[in-house]
Amino acid sequence: VNNTAGDPTPFFMTANHSGINSGNAASLVAIWNYENSTCRPPGSGASGGPGDGTQTDFNTGSTFLASGSANDFTLVQLNSDPDPSWEVAFAGWDNSGVDATQAIAIHHPNTDEKRISFEFQPTTVTTYLQEPVPGDGTHVRIEDWDVGTTEPGSSGSPLFDQNHRVIGQLHGGFASCTSQTSDWYGRFAGSWTAGLSTHLDPG
Repeated sequence: VNNTAGDPTPFFMTANHSGINSGNAASLVAIWNYENSTCRPPGSGASGGPGDGTQTDFNTGSTFLASGSANDFTLVQLNSDPDPSWEVAFAGWDNSGVDATQAIAIHHPNTDEKRISFEFQPTTVTTYLQEPVPGDGTHVRIEDWDVGTTEPGSSGSPLFDQNHRVIGQLHGGFASCTSQTSDWYGRFAGSWTAGLSTHLDPG
């Protein structure tokens, strides 16, 4: 994720429940460009099957910076910069807490190659695994994926709004390949005041 200085410091965000902490952050491995060589039709057998991605682009080691269980976030700083030839993107974000008009998830279901899922309905703010709005305000709810889905292994992956900005990271939910149901993302706006701002807004 980017910061307001745009410098670009190699900050990396994931879910708190993924288990990265001050004791083991040094062992983190961040793999880049793990994706299939071609786009396969959504819903096809090929799309759901194994791809031909490689895991040759990666960084090892990080320093733990912040985490929170309420919004299920963890932020680390990688110990080295990604190689410029890998063309790693630094994601922008929106900390306003405003609902997205539509949303996109980029993730690795079951640790497979990159998948992209689309939600064409507005997001809502709720409590984790609940529907009433606004609940405790800790999570962004996806009503049901319109194209694609998520699975275990997708945890910690970013949810982007219609402006391509991160508004949360996947905590969990009921969505799967056989269930087009809801997912909940730890709300970036809440994580901002719980520790993200210290590192992502150096000014």
